[in-house]
Amino acid sequence: REVSFKCLLPAYAAQRATIPQVDPASYSQQWLVVSMLCSPLAVLVYFDAYSLGAVMTAMAVGFSLGLGVHILTKDEEGLPTLDLGTSFAFGPAILSLAGFFMGVLWIDTLASEVVGIVSLTSRLLGLPPSLVGLTLLAVGSSLGDFFGNPSMARRGHASTALTACFAGPLFNMLISMAAGFGSFFAREGVTRTQVQFTPDIALGVGCLVIYNIVVASVGLLNNSRIPEKFYLFARAWYAMYIIIACLLGITGLS
Repeated sequence: REVSFKCLLPAYAAQRATIPQVDPASYSQQWLVVSMLCSPLAVLVYFDAYSLGAVMTAMAVGFSLGLGVHILTKDEEGLPTLDLGTSFAFGPAILSLAGFFMGVLWIDTLASEVVGIVSLTSRLLGLPPSLVGLTLLAVGSSLGDFFGNPSMARRGHASTALTACFAGPLFNMLISMAAGFGSFFAREGVTRTQVQFTPDIALGVGCLVIYNIVVASVGLLNNSRIPEKFYLFARAWYAMYIIIACLLGITGLS
């Protein structure tokens, strides 16, 4: 752990310097000011916007945010609520949204790098593209949910974590797919395209539909609760899916 921590220390420092932390357990006024200064520049790096005007604007925005946060927090032991005479804490809410946005950018960046490494490895090993898409790329693109949802559950937000497990794929299928097809249609100047319903796609759809039905049925039969040992079925179901997917990829049926 000591070796891995030292190797990953630059990444940890970059995340700390760009993601506002409002959790009382990890709150630091100095780091909050630093994150306000650096987060606009981090957004430019994410979007590859390196023009002089964009950099100067980001620096000006970061300086303004950092100065404003410093003035508002320099005499406070904790994060000020900024309720503006109401019962709602605007300060933590705004900074939480900013932290969420920056966290999403980091997750997407890291997940993209993982997918790139997996793609390169699969090409070097000569693995079939369908097999890679069903297994390695699927795992790599889901790392954000894999680490984020358990973290929410450990913090006592089990319902939110369970909902996110289904909301993530639903968002990908409805929003991401729609945006992808919309971009393709606009670029190619067409209004329709042919999509092949291959065996690997049918396998994924079938496994997902059946699993959702099982989850809903088990929850209804147990007073809206998921049994403690249900994870055994989930792991076995995924293992079965992986085995069949690998067989499809190796035999070339996909």
